Amino acid sequence: MIIIRNQFHIAFYAAALAISISILLFTLLQKRTDKSQNRWFLCLLLIITLNSISEISTAVFEIIGNESDYNHFMLLASQNSYFILHTALCPALYNYVCSVTGKNRRREFARGMLLQVPFFITEFLAILNPVFNWVFYYDENLVFHRNNAELVIYWAAIFYFILSIFEILFAWKAVTKRKSIALIYFFFITFAGVYIQYKFIDIKFELLAEALALMGVMLAIESEDNRIDADTHIYNRLALQADLNNILTMNEKATIIFIKILNGKTLERITRSSNYDLLTTECAEFLKTLVPRYKIYHPIKETFIIICDKSDYKHIDNLTTAITNRFNNVWNIAEASIKLNAIVLKADTSNELCSVDDIMYISDSIIPSTIAAENIMDWILRRSEIEQAIKRNIINDNLEVYYQPTVYLDDYRIHGAEALLRMQDNTIGYISPEEFIPIAEQIGLVEHMDDFVLREVCRFIKYDIEPKDNIDCINVNLSVIQCLSPGFFEHIKGIVDEYGIDHSMINFEITETVGAEDYDVLSIVAHNLKAAGFSISMDDYGTGYSNMEGIFSLDFDVIKIDKTILWNAENDKRGKVILENTVKMIHDLDCKVLIEGVESEKHLNMLKKLNVDYLQGFYFAKPMPKSQFIEYLRK
Repeated sequence: MIIIRNQFHIAFYAAALAISISILLFTLLQKRTDKSQNRWFLCLLLIITLNSISEISTAVFEIIGNESDYNHFMLLASQNSYFILHTALCPALYNYVCSVTGKNRRREFARGMLLQVPFFITEFLAILNPVFNWVFYYDENLVFHRNNAELVIYWAAIFYFILSIFEILFAWKAVTKRKSIALIYFFFITFAGVYIQYKFIDIKFELLAEALALMGVMLAIESEDNRIDADTHIYNRLALQADLNNILTMNEKATIIFIKILNGKTLERITRSSNYDLLTTECAEFLKTLVPRYKIYHPIKETFIIICDKSDYKHIDNLTTAITNRFNNVWNIAEASIKLNAIVLKADTSNELCSVDDIMYISDSIIPSTIAAENIMDWILRRSEIEQAIKRNIINDNLEVYYQPTVYLDDYRIHGAEALLRMQDNTIGYISPEEFIPIAEQIGLVEHMDDFVLREVCRFIKYDIEPKDNIDCINVNLSVIQCLSPGFFEHIKGIVDEYGIDHSMINFEITETVGAEDYDVLSIVAHNLKAAGFSISMDDYGTGYSNMEGIFSLDFDVIKIDKTILWNAENDKRGKVILENTVKMIHDLDCKVLIEGVESEKHLNMLKKLNVDYLQGFYFAKPMPKSQFIEYLRK
């Protein structure tokens, strides 16, 4: 009977051993055993592997029987080694969970050691069992008997089990769903194995259950292929976002070092993509000589990030200096010498960086070369604040349209107005259009703003303007991004037609910033707008955005000359020549001329001689809310 039963047990133990060795080999082949989490996982694997061996040995010597002192000694040694090792399993599991959730980084050493006291007690009981038989013993018939100390070991295991579950629940939002589910799976399978073996002593299912549970953990947590950048073999964008979420959710203090290669895109074009990939790999290898691999991230081609915890604080200044010196030196790649232009920034999660979005924004930002190095962090954080404000104010419908009058030159009577978007954020206050509009274009929200302005203008024309106001049209700015989007014409025509207003009451202003390949599309849009009864203007002529091809191909009704041309003409002879010839050329093309930035009598007198058509500027009125503009019309 003992032989049959033990053969049955050996099958369970052999299966657990085979699974454990397979997981162990796979883990070692990955060569990612440098993190605390990895080491605790290896500890769990070794415990189960050695336990499987000791239990196979126990079963074999139970079959052989008590024929010699050697057999008896080996039987007791095998069973004792099982308890000595297995007593450490749940404490090791708890420490593994703490490593996965980041608790080990945050916990004070003394508190951590205090939590290990139950483990030390139970390990003491297991080690002294050969002397006192506190945990188990065999009778003269080789029948295994439990003793009272085994209950203590089980209760200690339950204690660590409960601690582990509480740690997962506490850090649930800080850990990825995949990791949380994997750990819950481990607990469920392990608990099932422990319970079955405790209730039915002859069913040795515990080790096999634990081995199966570790296989699930290996596949879901320890296998980090989805977190590794294929070229540099350091952590990628996905890993960065997950780890930052853990740090910020748990209010952990950390310093983030950003290494941004400013000339990366230029180098990629010049040196070919393959050489640039070699360069980023070399950069990653250099960073690995300074900090452990698992603290380095490569979210985009031009950015590396290092996350420093409290153990790194005293070395951070030396670290940033070493990185700055190396990155701004020459790199020899494929027999070519490449000079990087890099900046190194650092910021604390507790003071300057409050969300994953803030950090990813800094990572992804293209920093203008005009920004001084000491002002870069302020610039990035300001842009991040504005981006969040844009999203917040669009969602809350907290935008407002102002109107700046345009007048006829001959008698200064009202011609119309330009609709201008304004943003007064409840958190950071007033934000100028020069700040928020370029950012809105970059993050893909400018179309929402354009639609908002158009709807507000349509409501204004329909419900507030009276025939006696004698307004010719309201100028509405359009982004070229919006104009080039599929279905643009039908979209804006549909908005205007919702309100049933005359199309001639709206003049669309376009700042011409497109490349030559987009003129065909934009000219079709302009033709459709004019055919539908709208008028169109070129905005900001003379700023460097607009060019002659735009004037010829888009058939504008009005060309708005930028204020800088007027201001340069005020005191400079060459500027005056440019203004005079620009106005003459536009008139010769049968387009109307609107001059922006009129602020003085001197400007007026100069423009009267040029016979321009319309004027706009602070001399007549600043941009104003709708209610004030209505009062202005009816004075």
